[in-house]
Amino acid sequence: MYRMIPLAMLLATIVSGCASSDDPNLPKRVPTKVIVKYQGQPVERATVIFGDAEIRGAVGNTDKNGEIQLWTYQPGDGVIPGTYSVAIRKLEVMSVPDPETVSPEEYSRRVNAMNRSLSQGPTHLLPKKYSKAETSELTAEVVDGGENVFTFELED
Repeated sequence: MYRMIPLAMLLATIVSGCASSDDPNLPKRVPTKVIVKYQGQPVERATVIFGDAEIRGAVGNTDKNGEIQLWTYQPGDGVIPGTYSVAIRKLEVMSVPDPETVSPEEYSRRVNAMNRSLSQGPTHLLPKKYSKAETSELTAEVVDGGENVFTFELED
């Protein structure tokens, strides 16, 4: 069961102020692909964030193959060339079931479990050090005119 509120809030923050990719006033972006693996396996539904204090960052979520095409202003528009610190996170998310589909006791049990989980903070499904650019030690240099494919093999 999944609750997507934290991811939705992150994406809404990044997307705010979106403009068309054809806007000549926006900086140039180039296609950028990221592959994420953990313990040798592709990581599905991880959020990848390229961030930098000087350049607008980029974001994306991995598919079942652990791959994503990053975007800056809108899906598919690429990444502004530059050097980025990288954060990769995958959090356990929960949702409350439809009360019409479970017994009142089961519904109450699940709501209580979710409340306990929320009070303890998010559960990281990848090593927590990768969840922040400051601790991940991951970087990427996106170049104009080059192939921008980055594979991150995460370790415990």
